[in-house]
Amino acid sequence: MIFENIMKKNYNHINLSYLELMSDGDVEMKKVMLEMLFEEPVQEFEKMAQAVKEEDWQTLKAVSHKMKSTLAFVGNDLLTTTNKKVESIVKEMSDVAQLPDLIKLLQDNYQKALVELKTEYATS
Repeated sequence: MIFENIMKKNYNHINLSYLELMSDGDVEMKKVMLEMLFEEPVQEFEKMAQAVKEEDWQTLKAVSHKMKSTLAFVGNDLLTTTNKKVESIVKEMSDVAQLPDLIKLLQDNYQKALVELKTEYATS
């Protein structure tokens, strides 16, 4: 039944299967998890952008690594793969010139996901 509700909602930027699994049908837990997704990623992407400007590769690597688990709850493949690419670039220190565009891609696409996350919260 939980998964049927997900399927009925035609989201383009989120897939909450993992979030539903982790909240185990507990609506209040789901809401708490959604609330966390309203602010944390936005703040973390800002930290990532600042780290790129300052060429603070350790911070960028740490924040990108942390975001892997957070983005799993959003269920957006573009966000997940872009974040993995950021982490990989920083680990290998190759193609760092791509980082500003990748961070912008994360920020822009997260805003689209955020609209859907807030819709889900309002209808839960």
